[in-house]
Amino acid sequence: MFLHGVGSGKDGFQHQIQPVVSNGWRFISIDAPGFGDTPPPNKPGFQPHIDVVLGVMDELNIKSAILCGHSLGGMAAQEVVACAPDRVMGLILSATSPAFGRPDGDFQKRFLQDRFAPFDQGMTMPEFAQAFAPKLVGPDPVSGAIEDIISVMKSVPVETYRCAMRTITTFDRRNNLPKIEVPTLLIAGEMDTNSPAAMMRKMASKIANANFIELPQTGHMAPIENPDGFNQHMVQFIKRVLLS
Repeated sequence: MFLHGVGSGKDGFQHQIQPVVSNGWRFISIDAPGFGDTPPPNKPGFQPHIDVVLGVMDELNIKSAILCGHSLGGMAAQEVVACAPDRVMGLILSATSPAFGRPDGDFQKRFLQDRFAPFDQGMTMPEFAQAFAPKLVGPDPVSGAIEDIISVMKSVPVETYRCAMRTITTFDRRNNLPKIEVPTLLIAGEMDTNSPAAMMRKMASKIANANFIELPQTGHMAPIENPDGFNQHMVQFIKRVLLS
């Protein structure tokens, strides 16, 4: 089950469909609260994200799944494994972190001000996507990657983006890292400035059964900009989990 980032949607994992289904596995990618057809939450926070993931699993009669979360989706995956560990058989955490800090802290306030400033000044989401997407990738993304990022980002409602950003600033699951018992794969981009590889490496060291992979010349959007590298490690990991 694939959980997307703040500037994406379930279609952000198009490059992962073929390697998953070609191995005979079930591919499920869901929209987070407020994205796509998923109703928006009443307020920022991760409980609606947990509810959506477990609700889809219940609807599809899935007892447990491997969760692959990217960025915001990686945080949501950590929330699910913390609250319902019996529903998770493995974790793939891509370009994410174990915490953001206090939502009322000065860094968080500046972060939100910087991210919201373009919209406060009248920029539309399609305009924002056009300007911001190139900053999310490394120096050598695959052909069409930036266009794919723009395509999924431009359809995100501005209020959904604002709410998701506020949700990120509430996140802190550092204390749960040593409690994660399922096999875990952390995939970082060498050039990612949003979720630096060094931070993710340290995060991996706190999880007992974790492997860390750093994709060279890759930025924040590995599933789209470097699908071959991402998928290679993803498939190897899923095989290991299912055979264990």
